[in-house]
Amino acid sequence: MSRIWKKTLIVMMGALLVFSLAACGKSGDGGNRAANEASGSGIYKAGTYTAAAKGNNGDITVEVVFDANAIVSVTVKDHKETQGISDPAIEKIPQGIVTGQTLAVDVVSGATNTSNAILAAVEDCVKQAGGDIDVLKVAAAVNEGDKTDSEMSTDVVIIGAGGTGLAAAGSAFEQGAKVVVLEKQGNVGGSTALSGGGIAATGTRFQEEIGVKDTPEDWMKLWKERQSTSNPDSQYPDYDRVTQFMDDAVDTTHWLVDYMNHKYARIEGYGLDPAARLHFPEKGGAELISNLEKTVREKGIDILLETRATELLTNEQGAVVGVKAENAEGTLTVHAKKVIIAAGGFAKNEEMLQRFLPQFVEDMDISAAAAGSTGDGILMAEKIGAALYEDPWVIGLGMGSRIQELGGLSWDTTKILVNEKGERFFNENSHYAIVTNQVVNHEQVWMVIDSSEVNTKTIEAIQGQMPNDEIATGGTLQELAEAMAVPADALAATIDTFNSGVASGKDVFNKEKETLIAVNKGPYYAFKFYPKTMGTFGGVKVDESFRVLKEDGSVIPNLYAGGESANRSIYNQVYMSGSAVQYALTSGRLSGAHAANAIKEGK
Repeated sequence: MSRIWKKTLIVMMGALLVFSLAACGKSGDGGNRAANEASGSGIYKAGTYTAAAKGNNGDITVEVVFDANAIVSVTVKDHKETQGISDPAIEKIPQGIVTGQTLAVDVVSGATNTSNAILAAVEDCVKQAGGDIDVLKVAAAVNEGDKTDSEMSTDVVIIGAGGTGLAAAGSAFEQGAKVVVLEKQGNVGGSTALSGGGIAATGTRFQEEIGVKDTPEDWMKLWKERQSTSNPDSQYPDYDRVTQFMDDAVDTTHWLVDYMNHKYARIEGYGLDPAARLHFPEKGGAELISNLEKTVREKGIDILLETRATELLTNEQGAVVGVKAENAEGTLTVHAKKVIIAAGGFAKNEEMLQRFLPQFVEDMDISAAAAGSTGDGILMAEKIGAALYEDPWVIGLGMGSRIQELGGLSWDTTKILVNEKGERFFNENSHYAIVTNQVVNHEQVWMVIDSSEVNTKTIEAIQGQMPNDEIATGGTLQELAEAMAVPADALAATIDTFNSGVASGKDVFNKEKETLIAVNKGPYYAFKFYPKTMGTFGGVKVDESFRVLKEDGSVIPNLYAGGESANRSIYNQVYMSGSAVQYALTSGRLSGAHAANAIKEGK
């Protein structure tokens, strides 16, 4: 049965079910539906209604138009959701509601919060219009027998449509390969779409055009300095790989403009990385992904959304020969000469975090990683014998609060942090990845502020949140310590020592003078903060061409991996600004080109 006929059948069945249930179920404000229709009063109070519900980044406002017997239209009028990530939900959820005359619409993978907010707001409008919520929430019956097994063949199949996957697709196509991309979410982009979109590279023609002199040696010096702050026993990074990455990054930065229709709006430093080596698009990672997706689609490359890869297919010799996947239509088998895993890391997989990084499990809810970062590709490769990198770690994004109004303080390096002992433990004006690594080592971390003028807006913003277990307050430091459940003497000594350093300009943790602001005016406040991540270092081991390796160092034929699925070799435990997106794109570009050229060479 064709997809169109199946969808038509489902809609018809849903409509029949709705009306049959309406005939015998409880009514809304307008009474029994059958009676309403017979009397001409209708199912709804015709009109236009609005409502709002909380989405991912704030309220989503919808407008719903009803006539007497149907939902005529659903329109999202206002929202603050992330461009690109939320777009499929904003398009598909209203469409599904109107087409099926139902609230039993599946959420869009990767945009769950946005989907649920739209559904909740529409439900509110239905209530206003006197509709029967219970009836509208009944899903149309789906005949599992309608699901089919299908097959297709291609040269290269790519698992994941984030930065790595889209770059791999463009590069493989450039080298003459036929390409198919599988994406389990309802949208493309992955973690790259959520990033600032800046990619670091040194000595690019774009830097030269604006007079910036920057060398790999400069970047390497900072790289080694940052990595030295973390695990002294780690065998990573492999600095030969880092050196090669820095050279390849320049080519990628040029290739994106020359072949993938990307543009840079500015080249600048970021935070504690002042060197102008981050190449930013105008509108961040969402624009980067939009440019890549548009280019890939214009080349005729198929991107199959909401199609989850479940298994790598191998032949008797252990060579990878394709991918098995699942979607709404059933099971899809993609026969391919080469497979590239570009499915991201595992920051959103509780089971994998428990296995590799249990210290980050408790706070995974505040991770900024993409919803699809569940390690699927890594696990599929491991199942067929791929070696995993030792001692994986997280891509740190500093720290986060569970109080939305305190989000901005995560980046305020003038504030001080204390642990469960009431003691400071490092220079708060550190790179955000180092902040994550420090914060995770303590049972509880608090940010302490006073009532000086600089904190007025923060204090006003949290008044509506009180009382709250995430916030402690006290008229004196003694009272604050009691509310925090930390030793009062220790907290008082910590604040006294810090304030003395402010006065002298010499902080005990060498915090820069311009970031030293005294904490000495009651009442005082303390906010709980937690380690925040945006991804992981780890994945499957790969060689210089991003071919996946076994434990014995041999190559698994026809299998490649890039991005967070294989990024451990260039880091210890500290992320370098602009390097993760650059690595995603560079590993995608190189793996795609190598796979396509290997096919041409009969390898």
